[in-house]
Amino acid sequence: MKELHCPSCGAPFVRVVSQAGRVERLLGFVNVLSFRCQLCTNHFRSFSPSARHETQASDRRQYTRLAAFIEAQVLDGNQPASTNRITDISMDGCALQATGLSKGTVVELRLKPTVEEDTIHIERALVCSVRPASTGLKFLSIPPEYHRRLSQVVLGLLVSQRSYLSSHE
Repeated sequence: MKELHCPSCGAPFVRVVSQAGRVERLLGFVNVLSFRCQLCTNHFRSFSPSARHETQASDRRQYTRLAAFIEAQVLDGNQPASTNRITDISMDGCALQATGLSKGTVVELRLKPTVEEDTIHIERALVCSVRPASTGLKFLSIPPEYHRRLSQVVLGLLVSQRSYLSSHE
């Protein structure tokens, strides 16, 4: 069977997402499943007899988290700016090696993927989880030009992950 591609951007990086609602669950019985593009964030449905087995009920995320090593400056109106490291990222959020942030806090992020690349500005990110060594953030507001830059970073991580997996099979 041929690989599924996003109908919006053509990328082969799509993920089966959990069915929400009665209609999606009914469509799932005939292998019409919901997918999310990992780059352009498009949500679509498609017939896919093999993808049904790929769904993971325990992982509700719509986007694959990718291991990363990205410098991020956290700007919070209540605290001085701090520089931390992002350990995994997706188009929807990231895990940050940071402490001192409280769940429910909205912060601003400035990501610096590499020395050569420009900064990516996340206007608003919500602190969703706080653990002893990391903080989980959900991106709420990203200006379009930075959204494109973030998708380029995610594309690079997806390609390198796919290359690594295929070389170890």
